[in-house]
Amino acid sequence: MPENAQESERRARCKMKQAIVILLGKSKEIELIRKKYDPFYKKIENHISLVFPFENVNQKVLSEHINKSISGIKPFKLALRGIKKSQKDFYLYLLADKGKKTILKLHKHFYSSFLAKWLKKDIPYIPHLTLGIFKTKTQIDNAVKELKNKKIRFDAKIDSIYLLTLKKDLSIKSLKRFRLS
Repeated sequence: MPENAQESERRARCKMKQAIVILLGKSKEIELIRKKYDPFYKKIENHISLVFPFENVNQKVLSEHINKSISGIKPFKLALRGIKKSQKDFYLYLLADKGKKTILKLHKHFYSSFLAKWLKKDIPYIPHLTLGIFKTKTQIDNAVKELKNKKIRFDAKIDSIYLLTLKKDLSIKSLKRFRLS
């Protein structure tokens, strides 16, 4: 490969983003809500972000960090219930209830070490599934009115977390599974 092509490939890899998530699987009710309100619903399935998108890093070091961070974490039951608007912007969340402490523990472990520089300290971490992203307060308020009387729930058994490599449009390029012990 010519030197300029190698440099171009290296730059492309550096701009690539990754994220660490819990993939939740399908729910007809949630799919309908996300289809209506979340512009990313086709790009990534239902998930909870543990580490928000960060720049591509050394993959061996990252895999070792993930394995160390999940060491001793057993598979757990997760229940998502109750909707909430984000403090900033116009995001609508389905909140983690059962399993929330484990998710918070994982989040804290992942943002230790070299991933700490990507932690957004100005935004408190709330374990959630994003139901919608809106452009205005009126839009999100209307969605909340529509959904508040529905008993939206999602229950799952979590036995793995995933390292996602994302394309520029934030769709998934590849994923790597890490099993909880």
